[in-house]
Amino acid sequence: MSIAKLKGAGGMAGGAMLFVALVAIPIMFLIGAAKFSVWALDWIPGTIAIATFACALLIPFAIIPATRGLASKMFGIASLVFGACMWLYALAFTYLEWGLLGVVIGILVFGVGVLFTGALAALVSANWIVLGNLAFLFAAYLGARALSAWLTHLAEQRLLRREMRDFPGTATIIQDTNS
Repeated sequence: MSIAKLKGAGGMAGGAMLFVALVAIPIMFLIGAAKFSVWALDWIPGTIAIATFACALLIPFAIIPATRGLASKMFGIASLVFGACMWLYALAFTYLEWGLLGVVIGILVFGVGVLFTGALAALVSANWIVLGNLAFLFAAYLGARALSAWLTHLAEQRLLRREMRDFPGTATIIQDTNS
């Protein structure tokens, strides 16, 4: 056997090992994420309850103009908590109902597809409680995100008005020509 043939066989073996590693790593990640989401089912309801309670406590801070910036940041954190819990809940339900194939299909749809596959799995299995939980989490996520953006806008307007009042020569006014 010549050295050229040995080098070619070594290159092919190395390429095959690289291909196996590139395929195996995401599969191990998906299996780990699916098993973690099933494990996380024990503490997801408590986390959702704490985030919901925190949002209720933040309402007075959102009303007071001086604390709207803080409230907007806290609502933003709450939306991340709702989004993570929603994603983990949908991932766990998809994994329990449809196995790893359903999770792979869900992940392939831009990563958030497990929400759609979880909702579809709940519809197919007629598990209305899971579908209702996913709908609640989706509404809470969007609501907290929208409230955070709105409060940020109000806080920035208040800050701009204060800067214009206190330092009229240094305030920069940007006019929106699209409106």
